[in-house]
Amino acid sequence: MRSKAILVILSLAILAATADAREWKNKIGLGVRGVGVAPLFDGSDFYKFDDAYEPFEMGWYGAVEARYGLTKNIVLNFSAGVVKTYDDSTATGDQSFSWKDVDNASAHLRGRIYSLTGSYYFRTEERFQPFVTLGLGIDHWRLRERRGYSTYDVTDMNAKLGAGLSYWLFDFLTVDFKAVLSYGIANLDSEVPEGVYGPGDWTEWSSRPFRGYLEPSAGVTFYLGGNPDADKDGVSDKKDRCPGTPQGAVVDDDGCPLDTDGDGVFDGLDRCPNSPAGVKVDAYGCGLDSDGDGVFDTFDDCPNTPEGVAVNDRGCAGDADGDGVPDYKDKCPDTPARVKVDADGCPLDSDKDGVFDGLDKCPGTPADTEVDATGCPKIKKIIGKITLRDNVKYASGSYEISEGSRQTLDSLARSMKAYPETEIVISGYCDSTGPAAFNQTLSENRAKAVADYMRGQGVEGSRMTTRGFGEDPKYFIASNSTADGRQKNRRVEIESKK
Repeated sequence: MRSKAILVILSLAILAATADAREWKNKIGLGVRGVGVAPLFDGSDFYKFDDAYEPFEMGWYGAVEARYGLTKNIVLNFSAGVVKTYDDSTATGDQSFSWKDVDNASAHLRGRIYSLTGSYYFRTEERFQPFVTLGLGIDHWRLRERRGYSTYDVTDMNAKLGAGLSYWLFDFLTVDFKAVLSYGIANLDSEVPEGVYGPGDWTEWSSRPFRGYLEPSAGVTFYLGGNPDADKDGVSDKKDRCPGTPQGAVVDDDGCPLDTDGDGVFDGLDRCPNSPAGVKVDAYGCGLDSDGDGVFDTFDDCPNTPEGVAVNDRGCAGDADGDGVPDYKDKCPDTPARVKVDADGCPLDSDKDGVFDGLDKCPGTPADTEVDATGCPKIKKIIGKITLRDNVKYASGSYEISEGSRQTLDSLARSMKAYPETEIVISGYCDSTGPAAFNQTLSENRAKAVADYMRGQGVEGSRMTTRGFGEDPKYFIASNSTADGRQKNRRVEIESKK
């Protein structure tokens, strides 16, 4: 038998431990309670016996109750109970907390106690729920003298204030322990005449052996099915527009979860309930900050900042020289503005001319080309037509380049190497002396001799086109009847194609 009893007790304990916490809204409960009542607060003029004190002892108390949950925290409670106790005519001090003993009693006291109270429950998400109680009561007392068997009735109104602790054993059953202090605020009726029990009648509080009482009690309440609440959000299934609400979420009057900061995590489950709008959050409603720099990922323009690096409000490390490489990894922290840099923040100079990319207006300058401050060659680009007749003075029938003419061609070669996109056309011309076929070949040889010399100075042959016009009259620029005119007609012209 003992082992069976232990097994039952353990089973109940397990069930109790796994019971879900319950809110009170719309719940209807019926229950019983009891333990005792301790009369308190004797009147200042009361002296039934030798001295003024509280003669009535602590007595039995039992009651039935009906409850209704107005909200998830507030419960309305109606109670009807009975009290039975005695006085002690031999005592010399207050007997409020002495257990009732009939041996020395001169009077028997019975009472019917009715009360209407409201209770506020805290921590309704848990099974253990502290509460406070406030309300009014009506008491019907019957005083009976043990010797004369005379009875007298008294009706009082009192104010009630108390506190206690409730525990949900199951979703339909609670137990609670509370202590309520009742204090008389008005006498509604009294049949106790003067001198029967005290110096005056009981309409005066000063003539009373007690004015109030303490109710320490325990109660058990059974809750009816009433309005089921499957998701336990405090809104009955009949009214619940969102019946699948996760447990713990805060809901509105329709039972739908609230999400004040709009992050997708319901209030009550959200550990960071004030997340800024648009921020990506984790399962607990807290903003994500992958690199731990204090700037949420949503607003972080530099999401992989190393730990410990100071960042701005966009999550990026400082960049003092504004080259796009953060200071913490910039090996050249004083790069001039607009200069292109490598991954280490150091300036690039693709053509190695000493002028940084970004500032170099001629970024493709060939090696060993002398440039100005903008990175462009100091030598001028060949533009338009250049006629070589003053410096390339051919003897009649000759296509050999003179020493003086080579200086001009050297300058042209340097220009072409400085501007590798330049292409030229070299045209050779003759005077009218000699046979036409000879002059045609001679003019072509004069153009080729210039091209050969330019190749010797490092200019690619593919960039030069040669041609000869012989003694074609339409290309004469002077009269062939004079030696000076014929000299002018013996010439080479160089023209840039682009």
